[in-house]
Amino acid sequence: MRQQDVTLPVSIVALRAEDYSEDDDSVIISLRTKFSSAERRYSVPLECFQDLIVDLQRLMAIIKSA
Repeated sequence: MRQQDVTLPVSIVALRAEDYSEDDDSVIISLRTKFSSAERRYSVPLECFQDLIVDLQRLMAIIKSA
C-alpha cells in the first residue's frame, strides 16, 4: 500500500454477486464487513469489474516479478 493512503481499508468478510440489474448493465453485489453483521447491497456497473480485472492482473504481475 502507498504511504499517502492514511485511511485503513474496511475488512470485507463476505462478497457475493446476487443478480444483474434490470437493464443488465450492472451487477447487484452484497458485502459484509468484519465488524458488522449487516449486509449491504450495491449496484456495480460491468465496466467497474473490467477495471478490477485489469488491476488484479497488474498486481499479480508485480507479485510474480518480486
